Amino acid sequence: MKLGIKLALLSTALVGTVVATTSWVFTQSLRRAGEREIDAELRSDARLLLHAKRTGLLTEEVLSELSRPGLSWLVIRDGQLSRAKLSKEVERERVTVTERCQASPSFDIADQQISGVKYRSIAVALGPSSHGCLLRSLDGVIERAKTVQTTLFAVGRGAVLLALLISGLWGLLLMGRVRRLLAAMQQVAGGHFDVDLPHGGSDELTAVANGLEQMIRKLRGTQDELQSTAAHEREASLAARLRSQLLPLHPSMSGFEFSARIIPAPGGGGDFYETYQGEQVGFVAVGNISGSGVQPGLTMVIVDSLLLASLRSYRECDASPAAVLRQVAASLYESLRKRMQDEQMVSVLLLRHDGGGKVTFSGHLPLLLLYRDGNRTVETVQVDRASLAVSAQLDDTLSDRSVQLAPGDALVLLTDGITDARNVQNQQLSQDVLSDAIRKTARTSTAAELRDHLLDVVHAFVGNPTRDLTVVVLRRDPATSKSQQGSK
Repeated sequence: MKLGIKLALLSTALVGTVVATTSWVFTQSLRRAGEREIDAELRSDARLLLHAKRTGLLTEEVLSELSRPGLSWLVIRDGQLSRAKLSKEVERERVTVTERCQASPSFDIADQQISGVKYRSIAVALGPSSHGCLLRSLDGVIERAKTVQTTLFAVGRGAVLLALLISGLWGLLLMGRVRRLLAAMQQVAGGHFDVDLPHGGSDELTAVANGLEQMIRKLRGTQDELQSTAAHEREASLAARLRSQLLPLHPSMSGFEFSARIIPAPGGGGDFYETYQGEQVGFVAVGNISGSGVQPGLTMVIVDSLLLASLRSYRECDASPAAVLRQVAASLYESLRKRMQDEQMVSVLLLRHDGGGKVTFSGHLPLLLLYRDGNRTVETVQVDRASLAVSAQLDDTLSDRSVQLAPGDALVLLTDGITDARNVQNQQLSQDVLSDAIRKTARTSTAAELRDHLLDVVHAFVGNPTRDLTVVVLRRDPATSKSQQGSK
């Protein structure tokens, strides 16, 4: 509903701005046209006076022909007013007008403010000691422009009200489609795939609905396939295939090297990552869903769909990672906890960047390391300890935090398959080992090479892993860095 109201107000403001601007431009044009018309008439009357003077016909009969509405005229001989036809305003300031007339160049049109009324005047040299001056009031032009402007503003108010009504109805229609889409996603989260999706049109909501419909078809096919076999290996294979279909094909982060890899557990796991690159900002999400087999994969589809839908529903400049995760968490709580009675734990860390050095993040991940290329140090970045779908609201749990990356700095995101890795002697992999591996190789490696080196270190320690191993590297492009982006 809030989105509909915002759209209505925005469109109304745009219409109001256009109407006001158009009205102002039109009335100004009308006023200038009236002034040009008066200037032409003044020049014509001045030429008539000059012609009459040259032919010796400057008589009362000629002067009496100068009877245009609002016209005042006067003739000065030897510094004294000879003849005149003056309005009340000009009569009150006759001395001042006479002095201006004698001082003005011949055929020079000027503006004069006389007794609070705006006049246009033209002086005519009628001889060595004779001057004529014609003055026309602009009251009629100004009043006509004001009348037109008032009419246009009245029409504009009607247009604004009509725009508000139309945009409000359009916003309600749009919000109805959004609610239907969210309801369909919640039905899918509850395991019901016969849903009614909003179709029609070629906008972004239709694209989201089409994408969700494709996911539902894949889920329905996966569910049918699961019903035909109870083999654990088959479940793991289906889960791996489902995850491979969800992972970004060619992830690319503006201003960053991005590389990620998931080595799946033999029985299937719930690690995933997602990227979303908008026009102004980009997002990286890394998450883990507890459990093994197909169920985490199905939950992964729900989480990934909700995450992408939430990112697209926010304006890019307002997309706070914490706010996005709260919206996803509320939908997950409704679908997983209340409807499906599913106790799976869902952990997601969402990062936002604008192509520069500032990275804002929120959510939970077992380990987030920051490599500083300037002094070749590795820091542990503190994150929230919150799991999605555990409550209806996470307002007090999730918060946005930021780090500033210089060129060459990198963020390394690791899931619990690595942080909790143990060898055959049941010894846990030390964080210092991971930090040393980053510190020694990051400066001379691309993001993909650093990712693979860390996985090699884990493999050398663990041997055959029993859980998903996930490494995601987000590195700000250094000036001399090798160019490599992507994930395998």
